Amino acid sequence: MSDMSLPLGKRAASGILWTTFLSIGGRLATLLSQLLLAHLLVPADFGVLGLAYTITSFFDIIANFGIERVFLQRHKGMRLWTTQVFVLSLGLALVAAILMCIAAPLGAEYYNNERIVPLIWIIALAMPFTAMAVVPQAKLKSDLRFRFLALYTSAELLAGQMAMVLFAWLGLGTYSFVLAVPLLAMIRLAVYWRVSPLPLRPLRVSRGWWRVLRRGSNVFSITVLTTCIGQGSYIMLGGLASATVVGFYYFAYRLVAQPMMLLASNFTNVLRPALISMNGEAERQKRAALKTAEMLGLITVPICYLQAAVAEPGLHLLFGDRWSDSVLLLQALSIGLPFDAISWAAGCYLDARGQYGRSLRYQLMTAPLFVIAVYLGATQGGALGTALGVSLYYMVHSLFITSVVFTREGIALKSALLCFAFPASFGLLAFGGAYWLACWVHGLVQSDMLNIAIVTLVGLLSYLWLVRTFRAELYLDIVSKLPLHKLGLSRSKV
Repeated sequence: MSDMSLPLGKRAASGILWTTFLSIGGRLATLLSQLLLAHLLVPADFGVLGLAYTITSFFDIIANFGIERVFLQRHKGMRLWTTQVFVLSLGLALVAAILMCIAAPLGAEYYNNERIVPLIWIIALAMPFTAMAVVPQAKLKSDLRFRFLALYTSAELLAGQMAMVLFAWLGLGTYSFVLAVPLLAMIRLAVYWRVSPLPLRPLRVSRGWWRVLRRGSNVFSITVLTTCIGQGSYIMLGGLASATVVGFYYFAYRLVAQPMMLLASNFTNVLRPALISMNGEAERQKRAALKTAEMLGLITVPICYLQAAVAEPGLHLLFGDRWSDSVLLLQALSIGLPFDAISWAAGCYLDARGQYGRSLRYQLMTAPLFVIAVYLGATQGGALGTALGVSLYYMVHSLFITSVVFTREGIALKSALLCFAFPASFGLLAFGGAYWLACWVHGLVQSDMLNIAIVTLVGLLSYLWLVRTFRAELYLDIVSKLPLHKLGLSRSKV
């Protein structure tokens, strides 16, 4: 049975199944590549990349502008907007790429680091190719072809990670991170148009250019704000500390954020088009968004808590004392960063209903907390203070966004808060207990490998038992919707 023949709920559940399993594989590949890169490169290389991304991220906003989200909302009428979206996306990407190249030397002067200039120029090369893939990519999402998207994204991720390690092994240093970016963008462009083509209409008969831009401007404003927040910690820390210190922070942030963002983005890539398909079915939309928030919390929080618990023995086992300055940073970020994933479900709900202005207002309400917390953290506590400030912001922001969005839609505040309370309490009990046991054993037998094994096995088994015992209804609901025949299972075997 093909994905298109399944009911909407089954297709969305199938998409989540595929993206979850492939995300786990992608996470393992990414983790392995990061560990190999940490052996081949020095902290300053990671720091230079982090500083370069503080500049490229802002020009990425211009290239994206929110046009894909607006196009996705057209759903059945996509063919009428193909030309406008294609031309606007490509035009904005070209402008952004040119401005990015101009801004590169200015950024190098601010950070007092000329090494970021060629990195930015290489990243700029990929922008037009990425923009030209917006139309078929949105069509794939609208058609709910989640399996293909998950498979291709995972294959592209694996290829990118392998290329980075190869380039680093060849001695290309910081260039290793970005050399494959333009090539992968070109391949994605060719594959997406081949798999999901849409006819382009003549420019003279196309209408609605201003309407697309006006609708996209709200998304653009949200993206500007979220990018400022996402890059703000690097900008503040980069202006105060050396590239090496930024490198320790960037390395820790990537280890924590990548699994969270990978899972959250895959879930929401499934959720957003599914919710758009449910427009006119308000109750069904709300239930789907709330259930996704619960699932994201139960998956992302334990992953980050596990990373925090094994950070010290893990980094020491792999690198000795080379990356020891990242341990506390990783642990501090693991406290609050995973909660951000939970709020993505609420954001998708607002997107599906076209309530971009409301989403922007909520972002603006919590933005001052980020500036205050991270600025005070960076000036008073350096990299560790920055990590604590970022963690505090995401905890408060995510609780606020999720609670406000869901309660205004008639969902009980208790239900919204339980999306955070259950994974946090289960994670603390399971991995906190496993960490205490590992420390006790470490006093008797000093072995990093044994320490990691105890925390992982005891922590994961304890966490799974807690979820199965106290959140059985969610577990059973998920199992009832999964197309288990694709895995060779039936419900009777679960």
